Amino acid sequence: MGAFTAYSIPIQGLKIGVHHYKYSVNADFFRHFEGAPIQESELNFEVVLDKRPDMLLVDFNFAGYMVTECDRCTATIKLPLSDERTLIFKYGEAEGETEDEVVFIPRESSELNLAAYLYEFSVLSLPMTNTYDCQSEPEPPCNFEILARISTEEEAEQKNASVWDALKDLKTDDN
Repeated sequence: MGAFTAYSIPIQGLKIGVHHYKYSVNADFFRHFEGAPIQESELNFEVVLDKRPDMLLVDFNFAGYMVTECDRCTATIKLPLSDERTLIFKYGEAEGETEDEVVFIPRESSELNLAAYLYEFSVLSLPMTNTYDCQSEPEPPCNFEILARISTEEEAEQKNASVWDALKDLKTDDN
């Protein structure tokens, strides 16, 4: 049994119509992907598979968090992650090829393994910076010592900028 067997859907013999699946991915799941940017996490996927005679429409909705370091205050945070994606699996000759959100699979495929897509969509949901509105939490995880230093440095920069702005307004003999 492979590491990703739990993420396979037997599509051969599956009735035409809508089917619902739930998956949880965490550190054990991401450990199987070399260089994964997500390590400690808890993401819950709801997958809706609409089987049609000529294709499979698959909607992925997920929410959860990953544990990381805040880019602003360096505290360990549970960064919220969520996203919605749709893939279309068409039966066709171009096996494994993709066009935008269309993946071609052979008609004789007996199962559809979603592990790679769960991984890809999780990684694509990562924000550019590891920060979020943690101030709304009852007990923010912030490193207030670092935030105080940042605030002091920003105030000093603003003071320095205002001194130079005042000098720009001085008239000289050259004007």
